[in-house]
Amino acid sequence: NELSDKKQDENKNVTKLDDTRDWIYDAEYEKNVTANSYTTVYNNTYYADDIKVPYINVNSTYAKRANNEISQVFDEAIKVYNDGLSNKTSYVDECNYKNYLNGNNLSVVLTYGVGSTDVVHPKYYTYNINLITGNELSYEEVYTLANISSTNIDSKIESAITSVLKERLKDTKNDLSTCINESIDNYKASVNNNTLKYFLSENNKLNVVVKLSIPAGTGELDTIITVE
Repeated sequence: NELSDKKQDENKNVTKLDDTRDWIYDAEYEKNVTANSYTTVYNNTYYADDIKVPYINVNSTYAKRANNEISQVFDEAIKVYNDGLSNKTSYVDECNYKNYLNGNNLSVVLTYGVGSTDVVHPKYYTYNINLITGNELSYEEVYTLANISSTNIDSKIESAITSVLKERLKDTKNDLSTCINESIDNYKASVNNNTLKYFLSENNKLNVVVKLSIPAGTGELDTIITVE
């Protein structure tokens, strides 16, 4: 009976690629470096061992795509590290990740920041997987899991952006409302063009990455905003 077979199949959880490991572990990609550490001209020491990226141990098409992207970030980090070994100015400020498991939903956020002379602006890569289907969780699915409805998601994001900017700019004379409006526009644009990065942290808390409009030389920088 085809129908009952299909039904059974839908109830099967996605499998791990390696049953002996967790859903997420440190990827074991080859680090082709000529030294395990080096010190820059600014007197900071950087270690190859600090470069860590996640391996998503899920047997699904989406997880495979995610792992491909992550391995590219890793390769880029190693390249920057090797450049720094020779020029003593480039460095990987951060290449690390966090992961959160809420029920059958797994979220991973990879933080990658490199520097040479200026302020480091890290990039964030986020992945959200349903461990029953192996598929990516859409933004709507994620904020619904955070108990936010489609009618109040925008106002919740707007108030979260507002409070973060008020805190960040409290000692400056900058025009707060312009920064807030520009940041909210950046958020809306990323939703509309499907580039929004989002994840669930512990207790199903929604987090979104928003390009905050901040004056003072930095212009705009990606910031993780936790929505209460």
